[in-house]
Amino acid sequence: MVSSSGLSQYRLTHPEANSTAINSNTLGNEVTLPSHYVRNLLDLLQSRGGNAEVVLAKAGLPPEGPNQINATLSWQQFHAVIQLCCNEINEPALGLYLGSQLTINTHGMLGLAAISSVNMHEALQLICKYTATRSPLLTLSMRQHQQQVHLTLEELHPLADIRQFVVETFAVTLHATLDFVTGHKYRLRQVQFAFAEPGYSALYQAFFPCPVRFAQPQHCFIFDATDLAITCPWADRQVQNQLSAQCEQELQRWQQSQSIAGLIRLMLGRTKGRVPCIEKIASEFAMSSRTLRRRLDSEQTSYHQLITDWRQQMATHYLLTTALPVQQIGFLLGYADPANFGRAFRRENGVSPQQFRAKQQTKCTVDLEK
Repeated sequence: MVSSSGLSQYRLTHPEANSTAINSNTLGNEVTLPSHYVRNLLDLLQSRGGNAEVVLAKAGLPPEGPNQINATLSWQQFHAVIQLCCNEINEPALGLYLGSQLTINTHGMLGLAAISSVNMHEALQLICKYTATRSPLLTLSMRQHQQQVHLTLEELHPLADIRQFVVETFAVTLHATLDFVTGHKYRLRQVQFAFAEPGYSALYQAFFPCPVRFAQPQHCFIFDATDLAITCPWADRQVQNQLSAQCEQELQRWQQSQSIAGLIRLMLGRTKGRVPCIEKIASEFAMSSRTLRRRLDSEQTSYHQLITDWRQQMATHYLLTTALPVQQIGFLLGYADPANFGRAFRRENGVSPQQFRAKQQTKCTVDLEK
């Protein structure tokens, strides 16, 4: 469900560069990503003995690229920089370390607006709404479950081999931000990650003051609902209103720079089982379906093709990174009949979803044994 006021939350995305089934050469050109934290990553790389200039050159970027004001990166560049940095110093836990280096000031207007909020609840509402201005690859949602709050971190599109890095960075900096905003008073009860437990899992205790669980259904922070009322030491309503308005302007500017196809991909990523008709999508962009078709045609794609590509991306993602039953995956992708999902997947990949999952699991086992 998308409201006119909530449309901004849909207007950013990126495609996955999954080598097993996805051609990222066309998908990656449809959005641009802000380079905010890439600058911090390169500084961290340098401090650990890596060579940032070498990384930038290999990624096809000029030495001063990410340092330019309002610099943006393509998905391919962003992916390459992260992958090269991790390889440069051979540090699988680099995401954890980067997250710990990101202070409240590095989050720009959003960070300042959060600490100016009246209480933690208001700060979280801002963070959930404007996460897109800082980290377009992820979205954050909040819901209360009995006496606890669950902050769910969702990947807007599969992140391929940089998934763990991106999620770890976001999780560590989110905890640090909430801790700072509440004057170190909020109590994080548990952190859950959807990926498998890494070999350096003991290191997580240096970043999170609570149990950390892996191989969970989703990435999630859990804390007491009473913490939402914790007042922020730096609360200032007037300042917060001004900064929130600037966050909205920043989001709108970024939205306007994106392609229609890229924005639609994100909307599809949030449907979770019900793929909207093109008329519904068009109404969210305040245009007719005919105009939307023309816009997509000018971007050399169609709504049908976007749905097909998105389903292929997400099917691969769910099969490789979750233990969800194939039938449930089919429902999440908008197939009323699981058999239709199986036929569509076989048509694209030459094997059934079950065979694809088994083949990839076998391949991973063989690779680990080598």
